[in-house]
Amino acid sequence: LHRVQPVGVGQPRRESVVHLSADIPEQSAFGLALLVERGEIDPDGPEAERFIADALKDVVMHEVGHALGLRHNFKASVGVSRAQLRDARFTAERGIANSVMDYQALNIPLHDEPVADYHMVTLGAYDHWAIEYGYRELPPEREAELLAEIAGRAATDDDLAYATDEDLANGDPAINQRDLGDDPLAFAQRQLLLARELWQRTQARQLPPDDDFTLYRRNLERGLAGFSASVPLLAKYVGGVYTRRTLAASGQPLVTPVPADEQRRALDVLLGEVFASESFRFDPAFLSRLGVDQLDRSQAAGRAGPDFSLATAVIGIQRGALDALMADGTAARLADAEAKVADPRDLPTYAEVQERLAEAVWAELATLAARGEPRNIDSLRRNLQREHLKRLAAGLLRPASAVAADVRAVHRQVAARLEADLRKALARPGWSGIARAHLADSHAVLAEALRAPLVRQGV
Repeated sequence: LHRVQPVGVGQPRRESVVHLSADIPEQSAFGLALLVERGEIDPDGPEAERFIADALKDVVMHEVGHALGLRHNFKASVGVSRAQLRDARFTAERGIANSVMDYQALNIPLHDEPVADYHMVTLGAYDHWAIEYGYRELPPEREAELLAEIAGRAATDDDLAYATDEDLANGDPAINQRDLGDDPLAFAQRQLLLARELWQRTQARQLPPDDDFTLYRRNLERGLAGFSASVPLLAKYVGGVYTRRTLAASGQPLVTPVPADEQRRALDVLLGEVFASESFRFDPAFLSRLGVDQLDRSQAAGRAGPDFSLATAVIGIQRGALDALMADGTAARLADAEAKVADPRDLPTYAEVQERLAEAVWAELATLAARGEPRNIDSLRRNLQREHLKRLAAGLLRPASAVAADVRAVHRQVAARLEADLRKALARPGWSGIARAHLADSHAVLAEALRAPLVRQGV
């Protein structure tokens, strides 16, 4: 096609159908499971048939868009407000995003919210605009003028916002796969609430006498996947920037640091939800009844048996959050943001992020034992603390990154404070045996890392 650049028209990507078709069942399985647990959909009834048909329609429209030359538009979802997502008339007429070329999440309401379309069931505003640009018949003598007029609508119409595959690496929290609505941070929080609701309803459900408990395990894993998917959405706010595609005539910036309050709000959610053991508390009777589908050969290779390690699943989610918050790239973006605002004093710094992270991960060091009861640190928290310590020590010993010079200095400051806190904690009585052993080992590792000589570049 000759009308390519302004609207993201280009060759379809072969891998798109593979990624999309593989992802849709996971999304649909979570949403359908929750709606079934609520009693809003009969899995053998017409509502379930429509749910599946709408999911297939969404995939087909997306792939036809590629066949017509459209690329992905991962900014289309933020063009629809949260209020509009709860308006059934709006979603039927305009869809749940401004383009079928996005990878939309399911539009699942919270338990007390109105129900609208769960899937993208129609074309969005961006789709009509892009096809008009690429395929509308125009008189040859006015083609350039009219094409410029069509393309120019993007400067004043937010419904036509566009960002594609390469833009996913921009650190822009508004450009994501599998989010929905004009506030990705709020969407991530909703996903955590929906995961908890699925867990609560599943634990309370009485299975038929001939059931093999497979449903319990599937719904537990679906909720954990929802938690895991929320981590990168939240982490992109910390040190993130909002980006736009625009021309000089618009007078708008290409890059704007995420406001400080949004960055701190996202950090609050990560620290308070993803790193908290309370987020992963389950009835022991439920955890002892997580069945495995013995006839599902596709899953057999990855499962040794019916036992399920909650600790392994949780630390896998938390590692992703630690890696994001302690990354050199995050430190570099936080430092770079200082030059992009008039008053950088309100922006969070890498030091603030690491200090708050350490306080949240090691919160037990500041707690007092209940009278007559030993202080304990549960296994989920011990795992998290070990992973944090591993990254902190590595930051002390490896050469400083050329793009993130603050990392080692901040890690040394946090490590010195944590080493002193661990020493004080070990001097206090009342720890359980496993907690004291864990704290003693953590202190020894950190003290050794602080004493070790620095690794120099080129040595």
